[in-house]
Amino acid sequence: MTESIPREILDDLYEYPRKRTALAFVLWGVLGVFGAHRIYLNRTWTGILMLLTGGGAARQTQREQLRIPPVALDFLPVSDGSELSRRPEWDDPASQEGTRGMFRVTADALVLVLAGYALGAVARLTGNIESITAVGALIVVTNFGHQLAPLHSVPLVGDLVRWSYRLRLFYHHVRPGSTLSRLVRPIAGFVFAPFRKRSRAEVGLYLRLGGAFVVLFLLEDLATEVVQPAVARADLSGLTGGWWLKDVVFTLLNIYAFAVPIGATLMLYLLSRRSRVAVGVLSLVTVAAIIGGALGGL
Repeated sequence: MTESIPREILDDLYEYPRKRTALAFVLWGVLGVFGAHRIYLNRTWTGILMLLTGGGAARQTQREQLRIPPVALDFLPVSDGSELSRRPEWDDPASQEGTRGMFRVTADALVLVLAGYALGAVARLTGNIESITAVGALIVVTNFGHQLAPLHSVPLVGDLVRWSYRLRLFYHHVRPGSTLSRLVRPIAGFVFAPFRKRSRAEVGLYLRLGGAFVVLFLLEDLATEVVQPAVARADLSGLTGGWWLKDVVFTLLNIYAFAVPIGATLMLYLLSRRSRVAVGVLSLVTVAAIIGGALGGL
């Protein structure tokens, strides 16, 4: 399985974010109790010092001049985009053979069944289909992202393709974890995010996916539940209240919780197998589990 990351996508992945001292002060004043300013500056323990000195921006500029990854991605090596054509260092070919390999595939399939069924069940009970849509998009780009790469400049589709390459490159250098650990990975990610850059990067990737779909569906909700009735009644009362905030938070967390174990498991097989058959079969298993949960039974 040979694949290289297109240069435009690679440049976007390694984009150097500029840290603004003014914004850091705002985060400190509003969300300082949660350590938001420290996370923004990518320095958990020395964030306050960087906040006062503006060191975050200076360090990013220095790293860019040296052509090395940004601070938030400094656990990744310098990339030329070709590493996806090679097996990850964490991959053990022997684990894919014989009884051991069959046990591993079965256990990973069970993870996908549990996560998929729970996703479908939650959607059925709450009526929240946004999470199914987001995870469905994740499954599609995992299987066909390389074929969609030429569309990287197309709005929405291109954003999803670039995101999928970010995810591939991340897991190529960061082991997706053991079978059982992937089930608790969403919770563990939030727990360790303040202390580990890898956890912050992974959480950020999936929240970015969720955020994109939350915005799309929120705009649809505003149009159907607020704008149309307001035009009919010449009344803007539908814009008041916190219904939209609760919906956004629930949807974002729901997408994150189910996309992490499914995404990590599928990426494990995408990156370690020479054939895409295993990824396709496991994707179908996941889709079947989601449908089973949504319908109330397998």
